Parts: sequence; structure tokens; C-alpha cells
Amino acid sequence: MSKDQLEPKLAELMQTIPEIEGIIAFSPEGKIITGQTIEDMDKDNIAAKASKLLENLKSFGKGIGKGNVIEITANFEEGFAVVAFGEKYSILSFVDSSNKMQLGLLSRGLKNLLI
Repeated sequence: MSKDQLEPKLAELMQTIPEIEGIIAFSPEGKIITGQTIEDMDKDNIAAKASKLLENLKSFGKGIGKGNVIEITANFEEGFAVVAFGEKYSILSFVDSSNKMQLGLLSRGLKNLLI
């Protein structure tokens, strides 16, 4: 999916789940494709770190005999991040700690964008 195709889909997901604080699509190499955050954040740095996370999780999955990672949800002190990994691109999103109830919907929405 191209940047022009992804942008409206990411915006639509942010409208569907208004609690989303940021959503970023990135390449396997860690290059940002598109994204937006409600605060001024370094999206390039976030994409690069998520790509490194993917590398580590692939190694971990192989090490425990479970294959490639598809998705991860991380619980932080002040919120949650969900990353759905795809072959051509991946998408991450994050919400604050009061929005735990949205994680299932967020997960499903991100995976649908990878299809």
C-alpha cells in the first residue's frame, strides 16, 4: 500500500478510536512511510526503534521455536503501544494508560491495515 493509500486509512482509524495519541507506518528498514501524533514527536526515531524491536522479536521467536512475530502489545508506566508487523510495512500506535479498553479494537484496526 502506498503512502497516499495509507494516510487516509490511518486518519480514519484515528477518527474511529479518538484515544489514539499516535499512529505511524514504517518500512522494515525503519523508515517512516507516514504517520501522525497529537504531540510533536520524532516520528523518524520512533519508526527506527520499532524496526529494531522487530529485529529482536524475530530472533526471539526463532529462538523459542514460535516463528515470526505478528503483533506485540507493550504495557508502559504511562500507556500502551501496539505494533502490527507486516512484510512490506508495519504500523504502530499508542494510547495513554486510561485507554486499556481500546487495545482490542486498536489491534484489530492495525491488522486490518496490513491486509
